[in-house]
Amino acid sequence: MPKPYFLSLLLFFLSLSSFSQCLTSLPPPDCLGTEPVVTDGETLNGGTTKWYYGPAATISTLTLNGGTLVVCGDLTVDKFYMDKGTVFIRQGGRFVIGSGIGSGLQLKGDCSIYNYGTCEVRRNLSLENNATAITPNRVVNALSSSVFKMPNQYFVINNAYSWFVNNGTAEFWGIITDVQAAAGSVCLGNGSKTRMAILINKVANSYISPSGNSCVNVYQMSEFYGKLTSSPALFACLGSGHTSSTSCIPFGCTPNNWGSAQVFTNCAGCAAITALTIQFTSFTATQETGVFNKLQWQVNTEITDGYFAILRSADGENYETIDSVPVKQAIFFNAVDKNPLQGNNYYMIRYINSRTGMVINSKMAKVFSETIAGFSLYPVPFDNKFYVGFIPGTHPEKIILTDVSGRNIRIRSIIREEARLVEVVVLDKIQPGIYIIHMQADNKNIVAKTIFKR
Repeated sequence: MPKPYFLSLLLFFLSLSSFSQCLTSLPPPDCLGTEPVVTDGETLNGGTTKWYYGPAATISTLTLNGGTLVVCGDLTVDKFYMDKGTVFIRQGGRFVIGSGIGSGLQLKGDCSIYNYGTCEVRRNLSLENNATAITPNRVVNALSSSVFKMPNQYFVINNAYSWFVNNGTAEFWGIITDVQAAAGSVCLGNGSKTRMAILINKVANSYISPSGNSCVNVYQMSEFYGKLTSSPALFACLGSGHTSSTSCIPFGCTPNNWGSAQVFTNCAGCAAITALTIQFTSFTATQETGVFNKLQWQVNTEITDGYFAILRSADGENYETIDSVPVKQAIFFNAVDKNPLQGNNYYMIRYINSRTGMVINSKMAKVFSETIAGFSLYPVPFDNKFYVGFIPGTHPEKIILTDVSGRNIRIRSIIREEARLVEVVVLDKIQPGIYIIHMQADNKNIVAKTIFKR
């Protein structure tokens, strides 16, 4: 194996261990016009590489059994079998996998398709269970100019060592990430566009967008058994006819579980997102006083119509509207959650244009609220001080801090009545670990809670 290929292969396997970027494609072999040419009916075994040059042509049968095919021209193979091996489609080249055998093409392991030009698959394509960490399946749409087309076919990932990468434009009838697929099995590059009628997701965080903004356009139906993504850089463009399945709820699905994706409804296509005048540019949620959670967000242009709905969830999946903020001619907005949930609070802002019906979701933001019997503690863990927030009727008359053996720790308490807040400064030098805060309210109730020193 030539040295550049060895280095590229090494870098490829290293990239499989990290989601900091999508795995990269191996560089394609040169097309010099002097290499051996593929012929109809061949089987390309390991160590064999064949090229195709020239204008559009169709051959009946081709089998890859460990060999390599390099497409430099416009080739259609009616009956294409791929037990293992590699296909490279060069820039300017076009490779069509015809519909000549059965209902689908199965890549069962050690199969790679690297598309630098145009690849069209005219039957269902599945990445199957025989793939391993050493012999994975990968389909890579390598460049921003690359086109991968399956407009009337399903693309199925049902193996933990199988990946689809789109850096350009891809079109499917549907993508199914099955329960055997891995998180990050669909990796979308910066500026990529992926269009489909149907999206079915059965594993959490199967889609990632690690290097920048990407767009997924779903125009007919979606079904989720796990949240789609934790990547706020993924933009979900939902067509006006899109619905998310609810009939599967008894079996564990959660409709419209797009995760951290920014969601646009009534969206004509990925190009429409780039043309939208309104987009979220930032969204943060912070626990400012230990009692309230402050939400702040920014849009990229002044808006004068519609309103913002404040959505909250305890699990990051099932949201409910807790408040609304009317639109004003501004780009900065804020809101306060005065009664946060105990534990995790997930927030999302939804802009609703009351005139056009357009709905745009922000990314998700998370706050952890430690609340006990009318009190809340912040921050958790603490450094050398922490805050006790309280609601009316639970004014803390006495606060004691001890270690787990019951030894008192010296503290100084500063009451801020207007903020319904007590600042607690730790005077003793203490080690990181678990401590216990004891509080007696003016209603004589006594509560105790563990708190962690960083």
